[in-house]
Amino acid sequence: MVIDFILALVSATKGSPTMSAKTERVNGGKILLVSAAFILVAGAGYACSSDDQTHSEIGTGGASSTSTSGGGNGADNPDGGTGAGFDPDPEPEPCEGHAGETICLEGVAITCDANGEEASQQDCGDEICVPGTGCILCIAGQFSCEGNTVLSCNPGPPPQWDPIATCDAMSFQKCNAVQGACLPLEITGGNTPTGFYYQYARFQSGDTEFLGGYDIDSLGDYLYVNRGGSALDVYKVELLDSDGDGEFEPNQHPDNPDDTGPIEDRVITHIQTYDTQLGQQSVGELYAVPEGVFFIDSHSTATYGDFFKFTYNGQVTAKVVDSPSALILSHLGYDEVNGIWYGSNEQGRRVFSYHAASNEWVAEFAYPDLAGSHMDGIEVVTDPNDGTPYVYVSDMTSDYLGQYLRDRGDTWVQVNLFEYAGTGEYVEGLGFGALNHFWAAAGSSIYEIGGGDLAKFTEPDDPPPR
Repeated sequence: MVIDFILALVSATKGSPTMSAKTERVNGGKILLVSAAFILVAGAGYACSSDDQTHSEIGTGGASSTSTSGGGNGADNPDGGTGAGFDPDPEPEPCEGHAGETICLEGVAITCDANGEEASQQDCGDEICVPGTGCILCIAGQFSCEGNTVLSCNPGPPPQWDPIATCDAMSFQKCNAVQGACLPLEITGGNTPTGFYYQYARFQSGDTEFLGGYDIDSLGDYLYVNRGGSALDVYKVELLDSDGDGEFEPNQHPDNPDDTGPIEDRVITHIQTYDTQLGQQSVGELYAVPEGVFFIDSHSTATYGDFFKFTYNGQVTAKVVDSPSALILSHLGYDEVNGIWYGSNEQGRRVFSYHAASNEWVAEFAYPDLAGSHMDGIEVVTDPNDGTPYVYVSDMTSDYLGQYLRDRGDTWVQVNLFEYAGTGEYVEGLGFGALNHFWAAAGSSIYEIGGGDLAKFTEPDDPPPR
C-alpha cells in the first residue's frame, strides 16, 4: 500500500530524474514518512575551460548572473543578546515516537535507535526514501529517461533501471517518464503576444565601423560576429548620455511606457579581427566565453550534431562535441545554470538539448509558427533577479521572441511571447549581453533589441552604475 502511494506521488509530481533542471522536494508536515525526492537534470552540459582571454583591449566580459537569498533574522533580544528565548512549543526531534525505525524527512533517510534518538542519516539525492527501508534507486512501476532511452524500474533486489525503448529524436520523439514511452514532440504555446520589446541601436556596414556578417553573440560590452565564415570580428559597444540628463538609460525609448524618452546614442568600435574558420555564415552560430567562442560548422554530414571551440590564446580550434547524431545544427545556446547546451536548425521550429552522458541530442519542445519564414535564433538567458534560465526562440522574418521554461516533470511551458514594437529586420543569428539586450545580425547590419516587458526578465532590479 505504501509503495503504491509512493508511485502515485512520483507519477503525479515528477518527470525523469535525468531530464529536468530543477530539484523538487515533496513533504507533508514536520516528519515526512514518504518522500519522493529526485534531482531532475535535463542533460549534462559541456564544461567550458577557464583560459584567459587574450585579444587586445578586451576584458573578461560581463559578470555572470547570480541569484541571492537571505536567511531570516531572529527576533531582537530585549537585553541586547542574540540567544534564543524560551520556546513554549519546541519542535519535536525527528525520531521522537519512532524508536528502532527508519523514517524519511524531506528526502533524507534517518535511522532511529532503540531510545528514539537519531543514529544516522543519509541524503537520498535522486533516489527514493522508503519508510522502514531507507534510500533505494527506484520502485516497481516507475519509469525514467536517460537521454533518448526509456528506462523501467526492475525492483530486484537490488533495484536497477532496465532500458525498454529508444526514442528517435530525429523523428521528433521524446522520452516520457510518466508513461514510460516515446511520444511525438508537440507544439508548446501559442502565437498571441503577451508583451512588447523595442529596437534601439542599428549599425550599418559602410556607415559605421561594422564590417558586415552573420552569426552574432555578445559578452559584457563586446560583440562577436562571423564575417564570411573565415573572420571573427570583435566590437565594443558604448552607451552615451546623449540626452544630457546625467544618466545612462539603455531602455529609454519613445514608445516604452516604463522608460519613456529619446533613445540614447550607442557607438560601436571595431577592436580586432581573428582570421579563423567559423563555418558557413548565416547557417551557423556563435557562443562567446571569456577565452574564445564556440561555433557550429554543419557544412557536411561529417559534422552534423557537432560543434567546435576557437580559443584566442594560441588561436586553436578544436572539436568539443563529436556526436553521431544526424541533427543539422544552425543555432546554439547554453544554460550556464544547469550546464545544458541547446541547439536547433532552420528546417523546423524545434529545440533539442545535448545529453553528454549518451553523446546524443534529445528533442525538447516545438514552438508555433511565428509568421517568420523559418526558425533562425535561439538564446538562453538567466533572469538576474531569481536565477531562472529561460530559452528564447526567434523566427527569421518576424518580430517575436518566444520565452520558454523547463517546468516540473520535464515539461516545457511558454512563459511569454514578446512582440517587437518597431521596424522589423531579418534575424540571422541571435546573441545576448551588451546593455542587457539581445543583438541580431542581418548581414549588412546588426541591431539591438530589448527593454519593455522583456526587461523584467533580463535586467537586474538594481543595475550597477555604468
